[in-house]
This record gives sequence, C-alpha cells and structure tokens, in this order.
Amino acid sequence: MKYLYFFLFSLVFTRPFFSQDLNEEIPFKDAFTSAYTQNQNIPKGILEAISFVQTRFTHLDESLDSSCTGMPRYLTCMGLIENGKSYFNPTLLIVAQLSNTDEVQIKQSAEMAIHAYAAALQELIIRNNYQDSSVSAQLSLLRYLTEIPVQAAGEVNNFAYNSFLFELIRFLNNTNNQVRFGFPHYKIDTETFFGTDRYAMLSAGHILVFSDAVTDTSGNKWVSNNFKSADYIPAIWNAAAACNFSSRAGTPVSAVTIHTVQGSYSGCISWFQNCSASVSAHYVLRSSDGQVTQMVLESDKAWHVGTENPYTIGLEHEGYIDNPSWYTSAMYASSAALVSDITNSGYGIDPIRTAWWPWTASTNYNASSIPGSCSKIKGHQHYPNQTHTDPGINWDWNRYFKLIHPTPTPQIFTTLTGTLTDPGGAGNYANDQRFIYTIQPIGANTVTVSFTMFNLENTWDYLYIYDGADISSALIGYYTGTTSPGIITSSGNAITLEFRSDCATTAPGFELNWTSDLTPPPTVDNISPSTAISTSQTWETADFFAQFLDEDNVGGSGLEKAYYAIADFDGNEWRANGERGFFNETFDASTINNEWAAYTGTWVIGNGEIKQTDESLSNTNISAYLRQDLSNRYMYHFTATIEGSQADRRTGFHFFADSASLPNRGNGYFAWFRLDGQVLQLYKVSNDVFTMIHSKPLSLNASQWYDFKIIYDRIAGKISVYIDNMLITTYTDPSPYNNGKYISFRSGNAIWRIKDLRVYRSRYANTSTNILVGNCIACDIRYQNPSPANPSGKIFSIVTDSATNLSSITSHDINVDWTAPESFIVQDGITSDIDTTTSSSFLQYNWDAANDSHSDINRYFYAVGSSPGDSNIINWTDNWLFLSADDIFSLTPGTTYYIQVTAKNGAGL
Repeated sequence: MKYLYFFLFSLVFTRPFFSQDLNEEIPFKDAFTSAYTQNQNIPKGILEAISFVQTRFTHLDESLDSSCTGMPRYLTCMGLIENGKSYFNPTLLIVAQLSNTDEVQIKQSAEMAIHAYAAALQELIIRNNYQDSSVSAQLSLLRYLTEIPVQAAGEVNNFAYNSFLFELIRFLNNTNNQVRFGFPHYKIDTETFFGTDRYAMLSAGHILVFSDAVTDTSGNKWVSNNFKSADYIPAIWNAAAACNFSSRAGTPVSAVTIHTVQGSYSGCISWFQNCSASVSAHYVLRSSDGQVTQMVLESDKAWHVGTENPYTIGLEHEGYIDNPSWYTSAMYASSAALVSDITNSGYGIDPIRTAWWPWTASTNYNASSIPGSCSKIKGHQHYPNQTHTDPGINWDWNRYFKLIHPTPTPQIFTTLTGTLTDPGGAGNYANDQRFIYTIQPIGANTVTVSFTMFNLENTWDYLYIYDGADISSALIGYYTGTTSPGIITSSGNAITLEFRSDCATTAPGFELNWTSDLTPPPTVDNISPSTAISTSQTWETADFFAQFLDEDNVGGSGLEKAYYAIADFDGNEWRANGERGFFNETFDASTINNEWAAYTGTWVIGNGEIKQTDESLSNTNISAYLRQDLSNRYMYHFTATIEGSQADRRTGFHFFADSASLPNRGNGYFAWFRLDGQVLQLYKVSNDVFTMIHSKPLSLNASQWYDFKIIYDRIAGKISVYIDNMLITTYTDPSPYNNGKYISFRSGNAIWRIKDLRVYRSRYANTSTNILVGNCIACDIRYQNPSPANPSGKIFSIVTDSATNLSSITSHDINVDWTAPESFIVQDGITSDIDTTTSSSFLQYNWDAANDSHSDINRYFYAVGSSPGDSNIINWTDNWLFLSADDIFSLTPGTTYYIQVTAKNGAGL
C-alpha cells in the first residue's frame, strides 16, 4: 500500500516547473539587457535566475503583507532584505554599498534594482580577481549577496543556501529558458557541483518506497544520512533551532495549519535557526517541485500559530499570498500528500474535515468567527487570536480538498426518469458526508432536474451541480440554505451532483425529480445568417433612417437577434458617442484617447493596439464611460491576446459597471479568461466584492490572437460569451443589473494586448432605425465629412440566429454635411468688378470660387433682376461649375441691374 501511495506521489512531479512559452514577453527585458551590457563580467542568465527564484519576476515593495513567521520582508524584483532582524544579511545595504547606489533608489523600480544588483556582482568579481568566467564558478560569489547567514555554523543554513543555488542552476539549465532569455546553453553538472550525497538531498521529492530500499525515479538508491525525516519518508530532515520549538506537554495533535512563508523556501529554513525569531513550523514546502523539509518533529510543538500551537502541525509554503503563481500544481500535490500522511498517522484527523467551503479563501476567523474548531485542516487565517491572513485569497481550497479527501464512487442513474433524495432519505442527512450522484439516462439528449424540496444548513452544507458526467465537468453552481436551485437542464446527456455536509447541524436535505429529453437533436444549423445596410441618399444633412436587411438561410433556425453600432470620425479618429450607448476604439492614435482613464497598470498604445505590460500587478484597470440602458442587449466585441511569464496569467473585461475607479468596478459583471487555468469565469460584483457565478473549461494559447464577443441581456440577465465566433458558454443571472455606466479592461499577472473594441446595441431585425445627426450630445453622428471623399459616419450591423451562429459584420459609410457653402464675392465684369457698362445688348459677370470642405461645390446658379434678390429679368440659371457668365438681352440706359449667384454643395445645400 505504501509502495502504491508513493508511486502515485512521484508521478505528480514529472512536469518541469520552469517550462515557459517561448513567445511570451520577457519581464524587465530592457533592464536585464542593459545590465549585462554595463557589467560584462557577469554570465548571462544569472540575473534572470535570481529574480525568478526570489520573486517570480515581481517587484516587491513595502505594501506587501508581512510573514506570519516574522521573517524579514523581501523587497524589489531581486528579493533583497532591508531589515534582517539581526539574523538575515541586510542584502539591500550590501548591494547598495557594492554598487554605490542609494538604497531608496534601488527600491523605487525594478530597473534600478536589477542594475544595482548587477553592479554589485560585477564589483565582487573584480575584488576577488575572478579569472574563471564560467557561470558555475561565479555562482559561488552569491554567498556574499545572499540573505542566508551561511557564514554561521550549522548544516541547516548550509543546506538552505545550497537549496537556493540548486533552484538557480535548475533555471539556468532549462533549455526553454535558455532560448527565451537568450543566455548560453549551460549544462551545469549539478551532481558534480554539489556532490553526490548532497545532490540526492537537494533533488529529493520523486521517490519509490520498496520493502528493502528507497530509490528515485531513475533507480538511484537513497543514501541514508542525517537528512532523513522521521515522520514523513519523502521529506528531508533539517532540525529547527531548539530555541524555536518546545514540548506539546501531552496535548494531542488534532489539526493542521496551512501557511504561506511570504518569502523563499531556503530563507524560511534558515530563519528557523534564528533563536531571536521565536518561530518554527513542522514542514516547509518548495514551490517549484513541492520538495518537503521537516524541521520539527510532529510530536513536538512548533511555534507557528500562537495560542493554537499545542494541538497543530504547521506547513509553511514558499511564496507570497498576493501572487498565486507560487501555488504550483507540484506544491499542491506535495502538500496534499503530506497532509494525507498526517491524517493516516493515528491522530484522528479526518480528511473530510479539510476546509473546502466557497468562502474559505476570503474568510478570516478574527473577522467572522468561522470556520470554527470542527474544521481540522485549514489556514492560519482560520484560527482564533491571529492577525495573519495566509494562505489568503489565492489558495484554492476546493482543489486542495479534492486532493486530500478521496473522491467517493459516484452513484449512477441511467433510467429516463426518477427521484433522488439526499443521503438521509426521509430524515435528515448526517454530518461529515460527501456523496456524488451522476444522472445519465440511456438514450437521453438532455437531462432536466427539478427540485421539489431543498433545505441545507445555510453556509455550511452545499450541493454542487456539474454539467456533465463527473465533477470535472463545468460547474453550474453551488447551493446552500433554502434557496432552491429550481429547474436545471444539462447541455448534454448527463448531470452530476456532489453533496457535502460539515461536522455539525443537519437538515432535511433535498429531493428532486429528473426527466429526459429523447427528442432527436434538430438538424444542425451551422450556416451563418447575413445582414446588409442601405440608406436612401448619398449625403445626409439631418436625421435619417437606415434600412437593415437581415436573413437566415433557407431551412435554418431563424433570426434570433440583430445588433448595430455607429461610429463617427472626429477628424483624427473613428470614435462613437458613449452617451448613445456606442463605443468605437481602433487604438490607431499615438496617445491613448482621453475617453479612457488608466487607474492601475502600465498601458501603452502603438501599432493599432493597446498593451498592459506590468505583469507584477494582480488587478490592472483602464476604464471608459458608456451608457448601457438604451437597448435590451449590448454586444462587446474586441480582439486580444494574453502573454507574459507569470504562472497564473488572467485577463478580463468588465461591463455594466457603475464605477470606473474602484478595484472591482463597484457593481456589475466581468468575464475572466485564465490562460494558465484554462478556464473562463464569469463574476458578478456587488458593492465592489466579486463572486464567481459561472465557469467553463477553455482552451487558450499564449500569444494567440482571439476574437471575443460578450453579449449581455439586461432584461433577461443572460450573458453569452463567444470566442472566434463560437459560443463558449451562457449564464443567466436571476437578479440582473439593468443599467451600467462603464466598461473596463482588467488583467492579473499578465500582458494584455487589445485591438478594435466596439460596442453594439440590439435592434429589431429587418426594420429601419432612426440615426440622429448633428452637433449635439444626443446625436449618433456628431461630425461632418472632413472632405467629400472621407465619410464622417459609419454604421455596423451583425445578427445571430437561433442556432447561435453569428453573421459577418457589415458596415456602411455615411456622408454628412449639414452646413451650406461659405459665402463668396460676385463681380459685375467678365474678369473684374465694374459698376457701369456701355453695352446695350449684353451683361457679363464673374465670381470667386465658393468653398465647402465637407461635400464640395456641386453647381453655381445665377439670376438677374431689377431689384435686390429679384430674378425678373433672367431667371435662376444653372451655370455648372463655371465662375463667369454673360447674357444677351436689351438693356435700358440708366437702369440698375442686380446680379445674384448661389452655390450648391454636394449634399444639396
């Protein structure tokens, strides 16, 4: 049984953590490049390796939460220590002195930190007269720049420092990193570098346990030595200083505490040797591969959770609570395997008592008095008398629970109809239950479940419902209390329910009936509908009607909805009137339009796109005003790609928001595209607190451009998300928001590149729509043509059919001119102005060319009268575009003749 357990454990860690997409943008690329240029003795790759291992390329500042272990705060993207608390080396001061750079300047920016660190390392190379330029030789100089007091006696600090070097070499040896960052193809022999025995210790984590031997996955035998853990075979043993732990004094172990270091693995191991720290934990786990180091025996009391120390076992996880990239799959799996071992060690800790509730990550006991004492495996934040909030909002408790608690064998129902009740049947269900039910009727196309009774202990007991045949299927929702899920229909031939109860207080449970739809699927309509736009005139001088011709294919599913958008050209850019519910952005300008407000993040514009480049931020924000209450539906259309080097890259779009500046945009919705999680999540925001309302597995590739369309029905509450014109998912909010004021792009630890944002409003199909023209706040087209050849208005149209097919987008240019030509001068002679003629039989007249910048001059007309404005002698005559004319008629001596000329523009004015 032990053999099987550790065999499975070993399989988890076969994926190299350092593997990166070669097309991702390099963080701080310019700073690294210039640092190597200015400090040419430094082997390329070392600076990137240090930044990755210490901070995951994140520039850390003083706003970061402090560590629950009391460890000093790491700063900058190079992970420097300012206040070592009389134990850690003050590496910020050391780097500042060696590089002759002010400490404040180093902290201000990643670029300054990288340059100062590089200058410090270069100075060490010069001072030590290093002739060996190899990277392996120069790694030894890092002992002068590490926070770990390696000069102090003790194997543990030596091990901690070598763990740091081991991670650097792992980064430098990785071929993907070598290609991506452009440093040499190093092949550092780690076994030679560290020595065979120490290499075995440093690389431990992938092992097979037999009755007579312990080997790694390559068959190398484990060498018994002082590093072996007494409590957990896969772990390395490195005792914390005896001054940092004590006896449990007979108190039995009954709980496990999950911590986040707020620092590095090696730093934490070293810190527990510092007697002035007065802190320790039983285990420390490495992020990259899940390696475990035990530092206090489980039978002893480690000092990690204050008043709750006597009965708890503490696990410190490398990383920072604000950066989920530290919480790797390897570390989750390793931590869960360790906790599973603890639950099997006779302490009476039931794995089902692992915290799993939807609110776990965001809940702190000191603020809410939950989850309480019957939860046995939980975070530091969940114990009484604590001020720390680790592991924080980014720890995935549901994932962790599923790794620790074995998934029950599902009960499968295959009949076309039936009734299902909770495990308690006619009575209440029991405590500590987890049951899975899959309803998959034979021959069904869809399954509908209808709840006739629903009563669970509110907040504590939940029913999860999945759209598919197992709990890995898309989550439809989770439900508690007496709010019934109602009627739910699957998208396919199965629906799965997972029931979980906690340790106390039961309730009547639930009862549901299910039915099956055996109707043969309708003929698939995969032909897109079409749409066209027409107007009756070449030029528009006032409000007008645009005609739309919308059609679905013969025998198709029929038109479902039509949408239109209007853009106008302001002389520089194609924009749209947000007050009319339209938005148009091509990002073609040299600066970001002032309709946008960038609150967080580094947003740059160029090459027809806008790009957010700061990967260190978990919530960036650029927002714009848009009135969203004029039509029943809105369609938000943009093209984008997700890039970056972080491990949890995600990007999104807020709509129907009522705040531009708040962190979560006040009230509204946002779609969240997780590149590394490969999932689409929909969130609803209330009072600036977001709640996930829907998720859908998704396949996205880094650096690939995608076409995104999000449709929201503000009356029905339905949200539909398309990618590359394929419907990905829909969700209907039973209490929808009916109006909104802002739209916003958002990213977390990612580079987010966006092109061509346009917002459409819904309209009736095959009807005429009134388009408002003029220089007014309520007008659709607010500008006149800049020239006759360049229209100032553009109408767009797109339609959907009932099979969710989207038409292609059609556009129609609109020429606009609502002003007459400018006035001009009329002269009475053929070339110059005269006031008297000697001819008795003809008159000659000329005039200056008229000007109309919008639609140009189309014709001139002239007339002759015996009084001003009269045309009683020669009626109005079309003179084409000629600028002079003459007429033969009998003139009466002494009579004054009045000549008038008018110009007509291309718009007919």
